[in-house]
Amino acid sequence: MEEIEVAIQCHRDTGPVVLEGRLRLPDPGSPAPGVVLCHPHPAGGGDMDVPLISLVSEALCLLGAAVLRFNFAGVGMSRGFFTDGALEPGDVAAAFRFLESRPEVHGRDVSVAGWSFGAWMALLSIIEPYSVPASTLVAVAPPLVACDWSAAAPEIAGSPAERYYVTGERDRFCPPASLKEFAWAVSERDAGHVMVLAGADHYLFGREQEVARLLVELL
Repeated sequence: MEEIEVAIQCHRDTGPVVLEGRLRLPDPGSPAPGVVLCHPHPAGGGDMDVPLISLVSEALCLLGAAVLRFNFAGVGMSRGFFTDGALEPGDVAAAFRFLESRPEVHGRDVSVAGWSFGAWMALLSIIEPYSVPASTLVAVAPPLVACDWSAAAPEIAGSPAERYYVTGERDRFCPPASLKEFAWAVSERDAGHVMVLAGADHYLFGREQEVARLLVELL
């Protein structure tokens, strides 16, 4: 199992940028399923190296997936500017296209998962104008209290992705009640895919291994 540094070409409305990424590949064999991981908001220290994202990457790869984690524009060594959600769904789309084009990856079996800000960007990436064709999407603690999600919910319902939602019982930014309301607004099927971690808050400190195991099961 190796992890290599990669450069992801992203064509934003403001011009092309290059995103920093790390691609973890399983042992050589037949094309593997792929997973793109999206990190939390950089204002809180979020980048592709936060422990939860790193643990999920390793766990998925051990089970045979090719995993791409990346930094949004303006984060780490990624070029361009961070736009606080305005253009970042396009970064997710660029990472997805990069992964599905790799010869080691089964291009029709690529999923997306994100935590906090990254979860919301992942959800926005599967609707127009990006319409990322993810096979599965796992949104961990999307910060719904800070999002106007009413218009996005019916559009998300139109995506063919199998969607799952995870939050903590004590999450102030993604309260379980808010997540359930959002999932119901998307579809009745989505409402049945909401998981709440007992005693956990938004930051999931000390729960990283548990969340990693859960994402492995879902993805």
